[in-house]
Amino acid sequence: MANKSTTAGDVLLYIPNLIGYLRVICTVLSLILMICFPQRWIIAIILYVSSFVGDLFDGIAARKFDQCSLFGGLLDMVTDRCSTTGLLCALSHEHTERPILVLVRDATFFSITWYTDSKP
Repeated sequence: MANKSTTAGDVLLYIPNLIGYLRVICTVLSLILMICFPQRWIIAIILYVSSFVGDLFDGIAARKFDQCSLFGGLLDMVTDRCSTTGLLCALSHEHTERPILVLVRDATFFSITWYTDSKP
């Protein structure tokens, strides 16, 4: 029997990664609605929560279909961090005059997390 090796193209089309792409789309749309169309806040909340529900299902799918990958883990982590940062920026846009402080805090947190996760 021939041994099929996994290619980068295969990893990009893993089911958990497809769920991850959908999470990114939901997050971006929710943040656009929060900032540009605040009167559509219910749709924004539904999209934002859907992104985090997708986080649950991409992990389940990765284990069920044995499709865990470094790319998927990175996509998941970056999506989580960007979702949280985006929400904080949207809230700070409405409720503070210093949104840059939120960005600096999250950039620092993201960098520290990335550094500690990349150490062997």
